[in-house]
Amino acid sequence: MQDAGVNRILNHIMAQRPSLFNYGSILPATNPRPICREIHTVPQVVQANNPLISRTDPLSIIRTPITLDYIIQLTRGTIDFFPGSAFSLPPELDPPLKEQQFAVNFKVCTSLICQPWNSILPFASSGKKEEGDIDCFCLNLFATGGFGIAGIPGKQNISMNISGIEIPELNLESLEKMIGCYALLTLNQGIFPQIMDAISALAFNAINLPKSMGSLIISASATAPHNPAVEDSQLKVFANLDSITFNLLPSEPTPSEKKSAGAVTRISRPRNRKGTFDFNAAVSAAAFEKIFTAIVKGFRFSKSGTDSYGPFSVNYDVVAHFEGGSLEMRDDGTIVIKELDVKWDEFKLSIGINIPKLCVGGGEVCLMPPYPSCNVPVVGCRDCVALPSYCFFSDSPDITVPIDLSESITSEVTFNARVEAFYGVYSGTPNRWQIVAIPTLPSDLHVTGIADTVGDLFKNRVKGSIDNLLSSSKAPDWAINLIYEILGGIDNIIRNILNIPEDIGKWFIDMIHKIGITKNLSEKSCCSECYPCAC
Repeated sequence: MQDAGVNRILNHIMAQRPSLFNYGSILPATNPRPICREIHTVPQVVQANNPLISRTDPLSIIRTPITLDYIIQLTRGTIDFFPGSAFSLPPELDPPLKEQQFAVNFKVCTSLICQPWNSILPFASSGKKEEGDIDCFCLNLFATGGFGIAGIPGKQNISMNISGIEIPELNLESLEKMIGCYALLTLNQGIFPQIMDAISALAFNAINLPKSMGSLIISASATAPHNPAVEDSQLKVFANLDSITFNLLPSEPTPSEKKSAGAVTRISRPRNRKGTFDFNAAVSAAAFEKIFTAIVKGFRFSKSGTDSYGPFSVNYDVVAHFEGGSLEMRDDGTIVIKELDVKWDEFKLSIGINIPKLCVGGGEVCLMPPYPSCNVPVVGCRDCVALPSYCFFSDSPDITVPIDLSESITSEVTFNARVEAFYGVYSGTPNRWQIVAIPTLPSDLHVTGIADTVGDLFKNRVKGSIDNLLSSSKAPDWAINLIYEILGGIDNIIRNILNIPEDIGKWFIDMIHKIGITKNLSEKSCCSECYPCAC
């Protein structure tokens, strides 16, 4: 965090919200003339008719009905981190600025607007304040101090403590002591705690995980020589990632959620100025490893669906988790995930198979010649009998073959990506910055192997399904036996009728890739929009 960046933000706020830095009773709040210093603001404040001065109650004169109007203005506020370059310290604070120290300079002007208590129109507005309108008393306050860490891990804050304060150019020693004491308490107990609460939240609570998604504990490092460190014109805070757990079960949003959430528009916002950044954040390789390990432990994938593979219909129910894997952070700003194993807790398929329709029997037989054929006209057969016909495999699908690959399949994920920052614009939700892993190569999930027993298991299941179909058909044995002869055994069914190759395991691997199970898991494992917080 650069001191120049803090000062720049303060100047922007002073110009855009002047009422936060200017306070007065009814007269200065409604009349632009009786003020100590001209208020510089942006045109939008005036156009929106926003107040320049926050209105307060006038100051009562004790035991009288008389009140005095007054004005208090913070006209300058500057912070300077070691080694100190924004302003010069007064001699009383022993310049130059010491190591690991910061300095602040505030200029506050105030005035009691003294005039007859029974005046109805005390000031006629003439626009800008003119010199001599009111007598103002201005304090040019300097203070030095340091930062610290307070609290226990999980509930820590960065503290900002003043150790020295000086108000130069005041001749009244007693007034300086009273004002200095008041200013010391105001800064240490009032102003700085609120500022440091915001900075502490940025340092220790920048990532808020929903309870349903996991937990994250960050604490201040106890091994850094100075923490917080004030050096190189920066305030530096060093934090440890003590623990992180995830419970990641990506799921498809419902149609109503899609409609309400809308699409995420990622905007790359280039810098509009050069030089150092106002805020910098760095994550060590060890912390990245912890995050990766937590994702691996907490990731769960579950999906059910129906698809087709050539002439086959496929219903599937799968559940998977990750194990192992390694994370490599390269000098070109990319990350590589290798050897990340996919363990299938459940991988059940139900394959619908259509067999070409087969019919046996049928036709006519002549019982009373002279001619044996029933088709000879005029003098043909005098008594023809129609033979029964039996047809099989006319449904769709004819048979359904269940097969469980849960313990028979091995898979592995590979992933190459670079980390980038985007400004995400959401429909119906607050906009926010995102840190996203963008794939540099297509991420992929490879089915690296399938058990040899799967082929025999599949053939047995197909044969059993055909046997059950034929035995339940109520056809005579001769018709069933004839169908078996036509089919030619299970190997002929698999190879020639269903056109399944000899390597049934490879056929299953190709089917798994084609129906999209592995693609869906691969996309979910690296998707930056599948979880409540951006990847």
